[in-house]
Amino acid sequence: MPWLWSALMPHPPVIVPEVGRGREREAQTTVDGIERLAEMISDRMPECLLVLSPHQPYAPLSLALNGAPRLRGSLAPFGASVSLKINTSAKLRPLAEYLRSTGMAVHDGNPLSAAIDHGTLVPLYFIKKALHERGLPDVILASPIGLGPEKSLKLGEALASFDDGSNWGLLASGDLSHRLTPDAPAGYSPAGKKFDAAVIAALSSGDSQRLLALQPQEREEAGECGLCSVMAMLGICCALRRAIEVISYEAPFGVGYCCALG
Repeated sequence: MPWLWSALMPHPPVIVPEVGRGREREAQTTVDGIERLAEMISDRMPECLLVLSPHQPYAPLSLALNGAPRLRGSLAPFGASVSLKINTSAKLRPLAEYLRSTGMAVHDGNPLSAAIDHGTLVPLYFIKKALHERGLPDVILASPIGLGPEKSLKLGEALASFDDGSNWGLLASGDLSHRLTPDAPAGYSPAGKKFDAAVIAALSSGDSQRLLALQPQEREEAGECGLCSVMAMLGICCALRRAIEVISYEAPFGVGYCCALG
C-alpha cells in the first residue's frame, strides 16, 4: 500500500522555539503532541510527501499543485533565522494526471510560488528535527482551499487509490478555529468551540458527515483554517479503513491546534 501514513499537524510559528522564545511553553501540549507525532513517523519516511497547506497559493475550484522545482522559505517574518530548502518531487505530473482521470480539477501550470509558506514550514521543522541527520523527502506542495470541504473529502478518497509503485505520506497542515477566546486573533465566537468539537469527533470516529453539514457561514463564524486539509485526511483514511488517533488538542492563544495520525 503506497500511503504509509496521513498526519494532521498545526502550524503556529510561535511553537517553534526560535520564534516563541519561551512563549511556546504556553502551548506545551501542542509542542509535545507534534514532537511525538514527528517521532512516530520518523522511521517511516516516504519517497514523496504530499503537503496540503491552506497558506499555499490556491486556484479557484481546483487543487493547486505548486510546480516550482525548488522551494525555500524562512521564519524571518516571525523574527527567527529558521530556514528550509526542499525539492519538488518529479511525481507531481503523474499525480496530477491521475487526479484528473478521477474527475478532480487540478491546477499544475506555472509555478505558483517558490516560497515555503509557514503552514508547510512549521510542520516540516518538527519532522526534520525528528529525522536528526536524515534529510526530508521530496515534496509536492498543494492547496486544497479552492476545492472546498466536500471536494477535499473526495480528493482524499481519490488519493487512496493512487499507486505509482512509490511510498507516499500525506501531511495535512491546518489549525482549527481562530475564535475560541475573547483575546483570540479573530475575536470570540461560540461557533469556534462547536467547530473544534465537531472536528475532533470526526477524526476520532472517521465520520465526516457532521463536518460536511456545516454551512459556509458556520465555518466563517468559527474562523477555521484547516478544514479542507482535515477533510482530505478523513477521505484517505476512511477509504483505506484506517483509524485516526488524535494525539493532542488544545486551544492556547484562542486558536485550536490538533495533532492526529492515521
